[in-house]
Amino acid sequence: MTASTEASPDAASDGVVPPPDVLRPKGFSLGSSGSTGWNLFDDDVPFPAAVIIESALDHNGATMRSFCDRHGVSLAPHGKTTMSPALFRRQLRDGAWAITAATTWQARAMRFGGVPRVLIANEVVVPSEIEWILAARAEGFEVSCYVDSLDGVSILNETAERTASVRPVPSGATTGASPTVDGRIPVYVELGIVGGRTGARTVDEAVRIAEAVSRSPHLRLDGVGGFEGIIVDGDGWSAEQLVCRFLDRIVEAAERMDAAEMFEPGREVILTAGGSAYFDHVVDRLSRAHVTQPVRVVIRSGCYITHDDGALHDASPMGAVCRTGHDDRLQAAIEVWGAVLSRPEPTRVVIGIGKRDASTDGSLPVVKKVRRRGSHSVESVELNRFVQVNDQHAFLDVGIEEPWRVGDLVGVGISHPCTTFDKWRAIPIVDDDYTVVEVAETLF
Repeated sequence: MTASTEASPDAASDGVVPPPDVLRPKGFSLGSSGSTGWNLFDDDVPFPAAVIIESALDHNGATMRSFCDRHGVSLAPHGKTTMSPALFRRQLRDGAWAITAATTWQARAMRFGGVPRVLIANEVVVPSEIEWILAARAEGFEVSCYVDSLDGVSILNETAERTASVRPVPSGATTGASPTVDGRIPVYVELGIVGGRTGARTVDEAVRIAEAVSRSPHLRLDGVGGFEGIIVDGDGWSAEQLVCRFLDRIVEAAERMDAAEMFEPGREVILTAGGSAYFDHVVDRLSRAHVTQPVRVVIRSGCYITHDDGALHDASPMGAVCRTGHDDRLQAAIEVWGAVLSRPEPTRVVIGIGKRDASTDGSLPVVKKVRRRGSHSVESVELNRFVQVNDQHAFLDVGIEEPWRVGDLVGVGISHPCTTFDKWRAIPIVDDDYTVVEVAETLF
């Protein structure tokens, strides 16, 4: 698919291949919004089934927007969490400045889904992908990427030079709804950590890379970025202390680049970092930068929109322990429902939910709700974590007197949204009565 033939944002829903009919009871159309007339507990809905609770989505969106507004920062959530245009639209409606991608392929999918600005928080070194960025920007799509080496700068330059010799890139966009952008590729120099993923290992190295970018006629130095989510305790330092030291290095790099006049005059400097565990520290530390031009601090938490009932809830500054100074607690929005298939032993219940349906990489799912066989109401139950999960089965140890029966429907909470979303082609968004109001298609 070339940039010139990609579907327009308005055509995104129609262009997605719908899921099988069994996922669309009563003839529901994937591209529709508003009440669908069907409910999770209708007789023709198959299980297991994942759903997203709309009231939790709304709460989380409003909570994050309030946090950003209070601190004067912007949000570019990691779109790889959901890869869902329906949720991108909600995030943009809530004021997101951009959506973050991890790959050029994801950026293309986001453009297809109607996102006007994408930050690729990763290096782009494949010439065909760089050519796509240049072509997309020429058509008015705002897309940027990271760079962390002089080799990376050279590849970007060489590809842009070759592309320009064949097809000159216009200095401004002539199509699309995005603001006019120039033909250069905006890049952020990435800082990393020793033994970690990508990113320059020292501030000196980052400054040298920034100098090469600033000399390029094909690149534009827009800021400095990094990712703190992989930092753990070590060498007598807590993870939080090491995160703050890392973020201070991003600030130091930006200040040195500014002092050397590497940033384009009159253009804001963007400082960005962000996972879902330390975005409060990102705001605190990056906001301390002293440069001569306006600074936009961009956090990139992606999991906030649905949150979870496991590792993220424990780690988030808006989770089990609220670190923001306000009652900013996020709510778990994802539930996976399955039926009790068997009670083969008095203390063992087997539920039809497995690794194919719910993530297990953060921690095992927890039982949250039950709809008893023959009942029309949903009960909240004490959180009870599975003891084992296979491909299609989850095992729950229970007390002999607990009233679990074959045919009961069980709603579980997950740990780590990313690897639950990528298991489903489409996830219904439901109201508090589990009536479907929209379907969030996914583009993995």
